[in-house]
Amino acid sequence: MNLHWKSILGAAAVVAAVVSIPATGAQAAGCGVNGKGVLWCGNEGNAPLYDKPSTTTPVGHLIDNLWTRNSWFTCWSEGQYHKGGNTTWYKTQGDRKGKWGWVPAGYVFTSDGFDANPSRHGLPKCQYDWD
Repeated sequence: MNLHWKSILGAAAVVAAVVSIPATGAQAAGCGVNGKGVLWCGNEGNAPLYDKPSTTTPVGHLIDNLWTRNSWFTCWSEGQYHKGGNTTWYKTQGDRKGKWGWVPAGYVFTSDGFDANPSRHGLPKCQYDWD
């Protein structure tokens, strides 16, 4: 192999080492499910917490907020379509009043791939009972 090709291959190896492939799932957003099945993830400050995974049909009531910008979520449910472009809602405890409720995934910094099926990433499903 001549010196010219060795230089090109060496440069390609350096570029390959510097370029990384983006993470998939929640890791793309710096999120992760721990060994106890709890999701830890960043979220918008003052994210709303509702008594059910719905805002209008049936009417869900704002019961608390997440003031912290990094929160934990115990499970997920399908609910009403929201600003995140899906129907995934995460259950957690609010920061202001300590109430348990549901946050639309659009306020949590999970990836679209994670929101599509959080159980596949280790977060248990706890479907809200609409009855």
